[in-house]
Amino acid sequence: MIKVRQPSELGHLVQQSIKLDCHFAFRAYAGTASLHWGRLRVLNRIELEADAAFRLDHESAVEIVTLVLDGMVVALVDGLGDSLLNPGDCHVVSAGDGVALATWKTGGAPASLLQLWLLPEEEGGTPEIGLRREGDRFGHQHALLASGFPTDDPEEVDQGRSGDPLPLKARARVLRLALPAGGQAVIPTYADRCVYVLVAAGHVEILGHDAGAGCGIAITGCETVVAHALEPSTLVVCDSD
Repeated sequence: MIKVRQPSELGHLVQQSIKLDCHFAFRAYAGTASLHWGRLRVLNRIELEADAAFRLDHESAVEIVTLVLDGMVVALVDGLGDSLLNPGDCHVVSAGDGVALATWKTGGAPASLLQLWLLPEEEGGTPEIGLRREGDRFGHQHALLASGFPTDDPEEVDQGRSGDPLPLKARARVLRLALPAGGQAVIPTYADRCVYVLVAAGHVEILGHDAGAGCGIAITGCETVVAHALEPSTLVVCDSD
């Protein structure tokens, strides 16, 4: 099964100096909105103007994965400090028993970022954060950003600096694929898994379906997913149970 969701089908929220494109139900975007795809509960593209701040209050039992697309963002998590995020950096908040306040804010220039919220296998636990800088051991075309599978990071050395994936408490993987025009990427999965692909930039063909920038592609029942880039493209992929 594969379904392409066009940008016009998404939720679009405007909050003062913040714009959100929501693939699943979020805040005022509800009604006929999908609630989740596998363990992927939220996928938002967030556009922040200069000196803007996106805040979350009292979140628990969720893994919040943030990937910066453009600009610089400071992530501040109550009780866990702050992190300066540059383009390509990946930041994870494991909310556990609860985080009172989490904020992503810009300085004197605008920024854009993606947030994926994943439902953990088990609720509870001490809140934690993780940071992974741009660069990866798989090469530029295939970056495993975060994973809930220990075998994806057997050494667990120099976490967040060597390019190893950040740990998740969900049986899920979050990947970034950067493809040149004419290039392709193979996404291995299983028929009982739920794959969601966001075309962050460019234009691709996946399993016979065209998808341009801003599209979301929900896939299940496939052993292998192949993406063909019709122009230089960037994809963000979540594979979960």
